[in-house]
Amino acid sequence: MNQIFTKEIRVLVFTGLFLRALISIFYFHVTLFPDSEGYLFLAEKILNFDLNSYNGERTPGYPLFIALALGSTTLTVVYQVILGIVTSIYWFKTILKLNFDSKSALYITLFLQSFLQIHFYERIILVESLTLFLVSVLFYYLASDYLESKSLKKDFTLGLVLGFLVLIKPFYAFIPFIIYGFSLIKNFKISRIINSKLIILFFPLVSYFGWSYVNKINTGYFVSTTFFGLNLSQNCVYFAEKTSQDYLWIGTVYATHRDKLIDGNSKLESHLKADIAMTIWDAENELLPKTKGNFAKLSAELGDYAKETIKMNPLEYIKQVLFRSWFDFWKPKIYWDYDSFSLPLVNKMFLGIWYLQTIMIWFFKASFVLLIPYYFILFLKNHNITKELVITTIVFLASVLQALVTYGDNARFSFPFEYIMMLIVILFFRKNILIKKNRPEV
Repeated sequence: MNQIFTKEIRVLVFTGLFLRALISIFYFHVTLFPDSEGYLFLAEKILNFDLNSYNGERTPGYPLFIALALGSTTLTVVYQVILGIVTSIYWFKTILKLNFDSKSALYITLFLQSFLQIHFYERIILVESLTLFLVSVLFYYLASDYLESKSLKKDFTLGLVLGFLVLIKPFYAFIPFIIYGFSLIKNFKISRIINSKLIILFFPLVSYFGWSYVNKINTGYFVSTTFFGLNLSQNCVYFAEKTSQDYLWIGTVYATHRDKLIDGNSKLESHLKADIAMTIWDAENELLPKTKGNFAKLSAELGDYAKETIKMNPLEYIKQVLFRSWFDFWKPKIYWDYDSFSLPLVNKMFLGIWYLQTIMIWFFKASFVLLIPYYFILFLKNHNITKELVITTIVFLASVLQALVTYGDNARFSFPFEYIMMLIVILFFRKNILIKKNRPEV
């Protein structure tokens, strides 16, 4: 047991429990956001073993997790807190695999675990804590020289992790293809194209297409989530009315609601302003009667509208993707119920801590963005596939792909990758500054 629960891991477990208990004194309740309702509804249907006529709005990964808590939001949060501590252990082991000593790995893990957004996500019925855990397992395997591994057991385990990740958020379906692609490029041989690492593609594809088929049966639309078309249309918010004649019935209503929100925001303080990115959700109630209350059909129409409108306004779309959606991916953001702390003024104390941490997160994320071209150029120069290159590629593609498909809450796509961005920056600093500085001159 001492070999498993080393001194460092015991410190992580104790510190993790203490910190979470301390936060619970001031913020002891489950937080629900608008998205929470959809997850809880599907969890209830899963517990009743009845998916008939489900509207397909959510994928079943996170609702399955809630179902394991018997539908209890309190027990779900307890599970998320436990997962948070296990996640910190994976971070510690990942840092060790990146050739840090145990002491440094412990200090870095404690530093990464100190950021408030991690702990407040654990208290919310949203997918982020579970996603963070699975992403952390994924990067642990990549840091453990997975590309060179010939272990069928590792392939199978990672395939299951990626498959469940896709069940939580279909967006992550691109990741196994990146990993498989890098495994082929590294020491490329024609004979290696068909190998055991195809397993990591199998489970995510089954998850994606299997759930899409369930939605096809229930809604008539073969999509991983019936929100897809609506989410895609969010990219058109600033040029909503510039559409074809066939979709003016959407564009006109969309633009009217956008202008109404913009006008209302001009009279409000900044913290009270509505998010313009969510305009289509306001317009949904007015548009829904056009499809006789069929949300799946409306979302499909919105998807077609978005494709047509983007095709007609390519420059506006590129501007939207680069300067709004992609930029928002890198923004630090915390989700909490600011007015629900148990003691007065404590929320202001936590807000002050978060402001300081926001500055640190901006520093690490800006540094990471600057390192993206560095690792790509290094690869082109040396043709060497490093762990840093693989990790950087996954995060960069995540930032680009999410910007292409949606606008609104983009920072939530970034959250599961924040810790690994910080690790990449710390690793670069150690390799290129500390080691070189301490290397004796000959």
